[in-house]
Amino acid sequence: MDKKKQHWFFRIWVYDRAGALTSIASAFSNRGISLDSVVGHGSDKSSGCAGTVLATFTCTEADKQAIKRVVSRLSKIERVEEHPYLGDNLRKTAVVKTERKLAPKDVVGETSFLTCELMSHNSTGWTYFLGGSPAQLDPILHRLKKSAILLDQVYSITAL
Repeated sequence: MDKKKQHWFFRIWVYDRAGALTSIASAFSNRGISLDSVVGHGSDKSSGCAGTVLATFTCTEADKQAIKRVVSRLSKIERVEEHPYLGDNLRKTAVVKTERKLAPKDVVGETSFLTCELMSHNSTGWTYFLGGSPAQLDPILHRLKKSAILLDQVYSITAL
């Protein structure tokens, strides 16, 4: 089996039961897979599904298939949908703090425009909202960090 590690994204529908996130995190931890990011979203209670947990992680194809089976079998889980991290249906948003005002050239992607909105600025830096596909946004965040422009960041991954 291929031992090459890849970046993955799971969208996990959870029932309205205490401990759903803990069960998911434990399943990953027990198999030695670190979660890169986790975001939870509630939904309409009348649907029977309490919401979704969105998780990104890196592992081999075999490990991804195994963790999907384990998570899918948890009593608090309705279903699990998998995506490659660089898939077209994912979007990444980031709130970043920079040491200077960004220029358009700072946030231009390879093949697409990204969302870049100035939120605020003060004596400690400039705060922006950035959004786009992970394939387009990750290199920009890396470039800002490498050039020492990026002071801080918080990000989230979403998918429909």
